[in-house]
Amino acid sequence: MKKLTLTLIFCLVLVEIQAQRIAIMGALDEEIAILKEEMGKYKTQNKGGIDFFLGKLRGQKVVLLKAGVGKVNASYSTAVLTENYRPKTLIFTGVAGGLAPDAMPGDIVIGEQLVQYDFGQIDSTGFQVSPFRRLSGGNHQELFIQADSELVKMAKTAADQSELEPISGWKPRIFQGVIATGDVFVSSDQKARELYDEFGALATEMEGAAIAHICRTLEIPFVIIRSCSDNANNHARVNFNTFVGPASVNSARIVLGILDQM
Repeated sequence: MKKLTLTLIFCLVLVEIQAQRIAIMGALDEEIAILKEEMGKYKTQNKGGIDFFLGKLRGQKVVLLKAGVGKVNASYSTAVLTENYRPKTLIFTGVAGGLAPDAMPGDIVIGEQLVQYDFGQIDSTGFQVSPFRRLSGGNHQELFIQADSELVKMAKTAADQSELEPISGWKPRIFQGVIATGDVFVSSDQKARELYDEFGALATEMEGAAIAHICRTLEIPFVIIRSCSDNANNHARVNFNTFVGPASVNSARIVLGILDQM
């Protein structure tokens, strides 16, 4: 009986310790590399085929991981993360394609709202985007998923105070607004304009809204930070390969700035 009691206490303490961690995710190795380096000492745990790096950043207990590219990989990684570590907060860092008409590689978009633009139905009038669905069935009323307002404020403060790397001589600007998520690498002037016109989206990427959906379901505060590596236009692939490195660094520096405020 005593042994069983001690085991239960240990499990409860372990859960409590894990619950205090801040989760930080990126889709690519480049997006988490600077944070992994900043951690210095860390412990690696493999859960469900995913390496989780546990340590401290700016005095905060964190769990860092690469989510993989696309909504399915991001959803799976988030599910494994939340099941094993029960984070109190989730921050996603990475790159995206800028959508505003004057967007430039290097500009930062802090996601206040996320929308899954490739989820919906096709009828005689064409494709119609639908609100995200409840696990129990039926759609939510709202089309957009709201990020945590306090984390958004902290991200903006961090972005304003961070020393960001110029990209091709361009000093990054900071934007807040909608990020559009879909399982598509957008490299089309026309599609970029459509996403901007239809949703007012300032950036497009392949993971954010899926992660946001899970966080909303589990009531985990979250924020998505995206540094534009390209303009999602006809030259996006070339620009992405050129700027993914420095753009990832800038996004990671904002994450560090958020942790400094916690």
